[in-house]
Amino acid sequence: MGGVTQMKTKVVLTLVVVFVLGLVFSASAQLKANGPEDKAFSAIEDEKSQAAKLQLLIDFEKNFPHSEVLPTVYAMLMNIYKDRNDTAKVNEFGEKTIKIDPENVDALMAVSRNYAMTKTNLDRAVQYAQRAVDAGVKKRGTVPPPNYTDAQWKQYLDSLEQSARGLLAYAKGVKPPVR
Repeated sequence: MGGVTQMKTKVVLTLVVVFVLGLVFSASAQLKANGPEDKAFSAIEDEKSQAAKLQLLIDFEKNFPHSEVLPTVYAMLMNIYKDRNDTAKVNEFGEKTIKIDPENVDALMAVSRNYAMTKTNLDRAVQYAQRAVDAGVKKRGTVPPPNYTDAQWKQYLDSLEQSARGLLAYAKGVKPPVR
């Protein structure tokens, strides 16, 4: 049974990475060509070193605090900190992502999971998990992003919804009942 769960997790993570890459390309298209913001974002995209990319992302946030691509920048920061198992930073950038992109399923699920796992902010963990489920359901009526076939998009949404519902059940399970 554990093998099936691990396989599903790998499929969902792969699909999330593909989706985030799609967002990066979409974000790049939103910037004024060859402007300072575009050049800074392109440098982030081109950087291979995770440590250097992290610094470029932090600098981007500081230098372009009103950028239209901040949700993507925050999501990239969140994912770097996920790779580093830095829960506090995942939560920090996940919360920033949610604040400006309230239906960002990746951020909602990451922060909800962390809160549920650490048994902190359990009300918020349940709320975010429910919002992730709702946002996933809402995406069913959207056109697949570039590089997705209809079948791939449906598979991604099915996996996303299943993961979000599992997270919601887990978050509700760790939250003590109200008396």
